[in-house]
Amino acid sequence: MPFLAVLAFAGAVASDPAVACDGNTREMEVCFGKRLAKHEATLATYVSAARDRIVREAAEAPSGFSSIENALGGFDAAQAAWSTFRNAECGAVYDYWSMGSIRGLKSLRCRTILTRQRTHTIWTHWLRYEDSSPPILPEPPPATWP
Repeated sequence: MPFLAVLAFAGAVASDPAVACDGNTREMEVCFGKRLAKHEATLATYVSAARDRIVREAAEAPSGFSSIENALGGFDAAQAAWSTFRNAECGAVYDYWSMGSIRGLKSLRCRTILTRQRTHTIWTHWLRYEDSSPPILPEPPPATWP
């Protein structure tokens, strides 16, 4: 491979989120923190789309059909409970590893995986259809690290 092509390939790989963040612990925390922020933004998009679907379908439901309206309260309660769970779970991971410098990375890993799992769960239950209709948003990638 010509030298310039190698440099171009290396630049593309460096911007690929599947490539590991390099550097010292702090640099890696910053890098993975930015990735977490992107996954949280994706989650927010999926939550918003799910809420919009529930609200839209509740408005279209026949009069007296309140189960769809009730679903919005349940969805919001589940999202709040999930957020509480993620904070407790990843806080416990941080505490467990608190004697080492890896604690921040372990906590970021926990938060990232749970955020990606939640995004996929929302897609599964709220943003796809049981027939051949296309989903409201594309299926998110699996909840792997990084």
